Amino acid sequence: MSKLLPSLSLFFPAYYDENTIESLTRAGVEVAKTLTDDFEIIIIDDKSPDRTGEIADRLAAEFKQVRVIHNPENLGVGQAMITGYRAAAKDYVFYTDGDAQYDIRELPLLAQHAKDYDVVIGYRLRRAEGWKRVFTSRCFHFLVFLLFGVHYRDIDCSFKLLHRRFLDKLVFRTNSGLIDAETMIQANRLRFPVKEIGVHHYPRRFGRSQCLRLKLILSMLLDMIKLRLRLW
Repeated sequence: MSKLLPSLSLFFPAYYDENTIESLTRAGVEVAKTLTDDFEIIIIDDKSPDRTGEIADRLAAEFKQVRVIHNPENLGVGQAMITGYRAAAKDYVFYTDGDAQYDIRELPLLAQHAKDYDVVIGYRLRRAEGWKRVFTSRCFHFLVFLLFGVHYRDIDCSFKLLHRRFLDKLVFRTNSGLIDAETMIQANRLRFPVKEIGVHHYPRRFGRSQCLRLKLILSMLLDMIKLRLRLW
């Protein structure tokens, strides 16, 4: 039976993910094998102060398809994502966060549409977060629509599968947590058709999300304004 994808890069931005990065990577290897015979997994260790980097190196020693990029300092999720996209070498590129709030075994749901769509993105069927995150996300979606005229069910869902044709045209102008939204803004501007697929979202089992930090929110707002001015 032929595989769905000719080749596939998977990358995981990781920070304080020592409890999840191993199970996520092992599941990623098994899923990738069902989709293609040619794949790689890239773990972006964003200078995590826990054992994330150490575990990632052990996985890279065990699996020939796994490699690790250690950022010299904590650069934030946006820059970690850019690093992953730039390092990915295969025809299709998938990313999800290292905290395993998504089930990577649902990647085939996206892959089955890859032949017809160069941009396939997940949306959370039900967000497994408190009201503060839900409220913040709705405000964020509204601002993106107001400034850029772009609307998707879940523009910042960390479960995306992109074809090289799209990535080669993608030029990032920001490096904050806005990267997910900027990816979709550019998909809209470049007129790439987008397929949205519902995926499950699970409570964070370890650690605490960094998304509600005031510094991060302000940097994203500033990047939104800068991006709007640049696009004009």
